[in-house]
Amino acid sequence: MLSFETVIIIPSRIGSTRLPNKPLSQIGHLSLIEHVIVSLQNTFKDNIYIATDSEKIAKIINNHDVKVIMTDPECKTGSDRVYEALRKIPNNAQIKYVINIQGDMPFVNPKIVEQIVQRLKQNDCDIVTSIVKVDKDIASSESNVKVVFDNNWNALYFSRSMIPHGAEEFYYHVGIYGFHASSLEQFIKLKQSKYETCEKLEQLRAIENGMKIGVCLTNEIPISVDTPEDLEKAICYYKTSIK
Repeated sequence: MLSFETVIIIPSRIGSTRLPNKPLSQIGHLSLIEHVIVSLQNTFKDNIYIATDSEKIAKIINNHDVKVIMTDPECKTGSDRVYEALRKIPNNAQIKYVINIQGDMPFVNPKIVEQIVQRLKQNDCDIVTSIVKVDKDIASSESNVKVVFDNNWNALYFSRSMIPHGAEEFYYHVGIYGFHASSLEQFIKLKQSKYETCEKLEQLRAIENGMKIGVCLTNEIPISVDTPEDLEKAICYYKTSIK
């Protein structure tokens, strides 16, 4: 259970290029976006909002007891969509913590969210995200983002390269974020930064502008669906582990 001070906003846009109509892709008897909702709903029923640009997505979600917020199709990033949705939530001045969960993680573990919220409540950083210890095989892929962090569990840098150089184990970045509501607004107003552009990682914008990103260690990498191949893996996982 989360208090009314915390909201989970799931950005879900229809216009994926690598997997057309991605949120509507079927995994068993439910669509991808419905699986995300079901994974979280038992734990966070009253805190979930879907931020979408699609009436088709909104129509499917109406079968579930969550709130839908229509957003601009031209939003540049998922964070922009989350911020637009936050501003449209009634009585949003009462909201302290905003969790941004990607709409392509069909089997996300609610414990990751709880861990992020607990770190946010320590008030020692602006943003919180999750990481997982991985080996070289996983770290070697540029699509798997790595992170290095200090002794206080605050991120120093994120990269698609294998950092730190010469290491035998690495830390993979799980793309789930928690923001203080004020920090989300601050982040959205920042201009795109040098290393963000180089790495194509928007979280570097925060670090380059002096914002502190705390990291929480978890023990699992949530399945993420970005390509047709990813979708097949998710379907296989559903059939063997969940169905």
